[in-house]
Amino acid sequence: MPGSNVLSQVALVDKVKSLPIVWVYHEPIGCLTEATGLSKEQLIQRADWRDVWEDCNQFCLKAINDLNRPVLLIGAHSDIVNCDYKNITVSHSSWQKFLAHQAGMPIKDNTVNVKMDDGGDFFVSTCWGAEVLHRFMHENPHIIPSVEVTNAVWDIFFFWKELEKADLFFDVHPNYRGNILFAEHLKPNVAKFLQENQ
Repeated sequence: MPGSNVLSQVALVDKVKSLPIVWVYHEPIGCLTEATGLSKEQLIQRADWRDVWEDCNQFCLKAINDLNRPVLLIGAHSDIVNCDYKNITVSHSSWQKFLAHQAGMPIKDNTVNVKMDDGGDFFVSTCWGAEVLHRFMHENPHIIPSVEVTNAVWDIFFFWKELEKADLFFDVHPNYRGNILFAEHLKPNVAKFLQENQ
């Protein structure tokens, strides 16, 4: 569902009470105001935006857990981090890191080492939907975002461009090839979950 967030999907899924759920995770800052009471304008000025992101993440994970049904959660638009909920089983924590591995990027301690064309590099420990925060910035051109926000968005965009060079991404999403590779990787786990939760 384009443009939806976790809360809109929870409302949709809640209408069907008896089935287990395979959930492809959204970017949690899509629920910014509901989770924290902050506005987009406030968030883009915060040096501690990652703490706000984690508050949104916990809000979203709790909303999914509160459906009180078995959920197989897949890290996608955002990674699954700090997920300790009784109704949620994490199938794979990071679609983006899976694709980074496919692209041959070094990954150590669950952190991707992204090499730059000029010989430098940087590290991505949590993959997330940076284009959402980027959109907040462009919707508020009169506000100067924090350096921390600008750098974090730039890092993820650059990481995605490296995935695009490896023919696994297009713009801000996995491409057809990236989707097929990840789907094939997940298929046994999803089938097992559905069989165990009929």
